[in-house]
Amino acid sequence: MIDWLKEKWKWLVGGLFTIIAVVLSKKRDSISKVEKNDSKAKTRRDKKVNEGQKVSYEKFISKRSKAEKEFQKDVEEIAERKKSRQKELENNPEELDRILKEKYNLKGE
Repeated sequence: MIDWLKEKWKWLVGGLFTIIAVVLSKKRDSISKVEKNDSKAKTRRDKKVNEGQKVSYEKFISKRSKAEKEFQKDVEEIAERKKSRQKELENNPEELDRILKEKYNLKGE
């Protein structure tokens, strides 16, 4: 067996190089195929991401405008309560005196 290897070693090394070359070329081809398909997948992924961002942005705008409307409503309610309370206190000086005494710890007469 060893004598046969000594005689045919050139053929064995040549065969190994051939096998390695074929394997590497297949790997290179598969890498280029993956890169092509990967760019298509990236394009599809980017499109999905953009659509998702658009939907999220629209939801955000909707929630924000709803919150702004609620805020305006609350501001108007507060202004109304303030006006009514002010009128109520203008007509009732005893209540106003009591509130001021409590707020500022004033001693009454």
